[in-house]
Amino acid sequence: MLPTFYSALTGLRAHATGLNVVGNNLANINTAGFKRGTINFSQLMVNQVGNNNGAVNPMQFGLGTRTESISPAFFQGAISRSGNNTNLALQGEGFFQVSDGTDIAYTRAGNFTFDRNGELKSSNGWAVLGYTQVDADGNVVRSGTPAPLTIDFEEPSPPRATQTVRYITNLSSETETGGDFQTNIDIWDDTGQKRRLNLTFTKDEAVNAWSYQFTTDEGTVVDGTGTVTFDAQGRLATLNGVDINDPAITNPTINVTGLPADAEGNTPGDLSFNWDLVEFISQPDGTITNDSYLTNFSGFSTNGTFFQDGFGSGDLNRIEFMQDGTMLGFFSNGETHALGAVAVANFNNREGLRQIDSNFYEATAASGEAFFAENNGGTVIFGGALESSNVDIADEFTDLIIHQRGYQSNSKSVTTADQILQEILGLKR
Repeated sequence: MLPTFYSALTGLRAHATGLNVVGNNLANINTAGFKRGTINFSQLMVNQVGNNNGAVNPMQFGLGTRTESISPAFFQGAISRSGNNTNLALQGEGFFQVSDGTDIAYTRAGNFTFDRNGELKSSNGWAVLGYTQVDADGNVVRSGTPAPLTIDFEEPSPPRATQTVRYITNLSSETETGGDFQTNIDIWDDTGQKRRLNLTFTKDEAVNAWSYQFTTDEGTVVDGTGTVTFDAQGRLATLNGVDINDPAITNPTINVTGLPADAEGNTPGDLSFNWDLVEFISQPDGTITNDSYLTNFSGFSTNGTFFQDGFGSGDLNRIEFMQDGTMLGFFSNGETHALGAVAVANFNNREGLRQIDSNFYEATAASGEAFFAENNGGTVIFGGALESSNVDIADEFTDLIIHQRGYQSNSKSVTTADQILQEILGLKR
């Protein structure tokens, strides 16, 4: 009966381990990115009972069971909104890569925040790794070894000098000769200083003819004067003597020189911008017809929409992440810049990863080295969200009952074997 004791003992050990796995799963039911553990058993066998020459069926019996494997189940957990833009959730097979400066680990838990130095950190203080180089076109360069993602909260978005201005304006056809209409718009120089640009239209003696003049409160406007005429329907007919439908017509270029330095002593360069007056419209047949943002209808002289494409420097207002992991900075001047991207690692064998504290994993010989696939290997990143634990209470309670009954059954085997041995020992009486 001794083998019965050993078989039951292996069963007790295996199901006790199973209860540990279930208990750990239930303990992490609310752990972000946690993957439930699964346990598998395998049978232990005696090679042969008795002697035979192989011509008859083998005679064998089992010696119990053993724990064959305990591995995480990497199926997708539910994604829920967290309200924190720096929290990230993965949908797919990838992992975030983190480092403490010496070791590298991988995790599905994206509960990240920026520290006071602008470094993106995991909940236990490890640095989140990614790509920090941005090319001249504003695209993140996803190559090389991932490095800690860091931003400078104090670094502003650079200014841009105005290159185009546009006014949607109606000059009243009822204006008498010598009457004028004035308007102004703020433009920006290359140091980020706002400058006031003035535009005055004056009614000429000729029918439907006006002259215009640009001025500034600071500096000198060069090539800022000209004339416009309108047809009987109030549409622009000529610009500086050139017919609006002449293929050679171009919009005026306005130059401003002699702008004074700003309060910090930065002297701006000369401003040169395009007055977007004539609208060139491509037709389906390939021809181009011209229209204008300037009209000469009856009623009041008035302005509609203003437009200019310059802006001053801007402070960082908030951070958001795109689904490809790109980290975007939104600035107070209306600009949006890519500041970097989180790295998403993949493995040939995820089940070969070794679990460590803080819901992290380490690469092993079984998992293979991490690799970074194009388009993150199909993994999608959701900003402002977290992946929930994939533990299901119903499944765990079912497994709990199964392991409990397995443990009880094996303990019953021990009791029964003990009773039989007691009977055998009693035969001597």
